[in-house]
Amino acid sequence: MVKDTNTERIIFNAARKVFQKKGLDGARMQEIADEAGMNKALLHYYFRSKEKLFQGIFNESIGKISLGIQNVFNDNMGVIEKLQALVNIYVDTLSENRYLPLFVLNEMNQHPEKFEEILSKTIVVHLKGFLIQVEKEVQSGKIKPVNPLHLLMNVLGMVIFPFAAYPVVSIIINKNMDSSVEQFYLERKKEIFEFIVIALDPKK
Repeated sequence: MVKDTNTERIIFNAARKVFQKKGLDGARMQEIADEAGMNKALLHYYFRSKEKLFQGIFNESIGKISLGIQNVFNDNMGVIEKLQALVNIYVDTLSENRYLPLFVLNEMNQHPEKFEEILSKTIVVHLKGFLIQVEKEVQSGKIKPVNPLHLLMNVLGMVIFPFAAYPVVSIIINKNMDSSVEQFYLERKKEIFEFIVIALDPKK
């Protein structure tokens, strides 16, 4: 039996929905099979376990983020435009995979060598150029004086934390706001970008 890429995509999309609702521990292969509209035996043929399926989705998501970040860092855009592009990449990917940050943190703690290898081959090799670019724009007066590394960490923190803290965020929104969690995440790109612009404005 030959594995079909279209079937794999159907399984991935179904698994994302179930993982989104139940998380890795709470999800069951039968639930994913039902969501995909196929029997569990076929699911096991493509992915022998729930963990392998999750790992497949994880690798695909990390690959998209890494490729997107490399493209941004290699582009000729200014610092603010690059930060906006990075925010868009992260928010779009994490909106589809809200469970991803916690899974990444868990994997980093259990297999730090794997993440060191991934980061060394992708993001880290392009990071130095971006940090130098920040320093140059500070010196030229395009943006206000700021520590390049802290700037990057602050932006990543604003993006990632609301997804990593999804249970807390959902409780706060559901109890105190006339909005949905989904709407809140949709608004993140605009809110973060406006914050970045104000924070880096040399006239402020």
